[in-house]
Amino acid sequence: MTSTTTSTNVPYILSPQEELDCEDMVEPIYDYSDPNHKPPFKYVDYTEINADSNQEMNRLAFGLKGKYLCQITESNKIAYLYHNKNTNRIGIWGESRKFDKVINQLNNRYEIAKQIIATNASNASNAS
Repeated sequence: MTSTTTSTNVPYILSPQEELDCEDMVEPIYDYSDPNHKPPFKYVDYTEINADSNQEMNRLAFGLKGKYLCQITESNKIAYLYHNKNTNRIGIWGESRKFDKVINQLNNRYEIAKQIIATNASNASNAS
């Protein structure tokens, strides 16, 4: 058994089940370069969010060949992140505790894309 201390410095002994639960918290390792690394994944949580209806916005937010989606996927060590063009939804495969952070990073990419579109529109109107 493992012992730890609580915020009141009182020792707390973990139960055998709590110890097993702690072992499950090991970060999974994904081989993103494996051609067979594709959904669906067993024992992995899934959620999806709406992508923007403006395809130019999506193109800028995701990057060439999904560069920014890949960066978000790998930096958060989630299983998979992709844009389903048929449903215009972004699928997220990974640990559910990471979903909020991933969604926040996707929203940040959309904010950057909005700024690029606004800047391009401003530059075009100034050139006229």
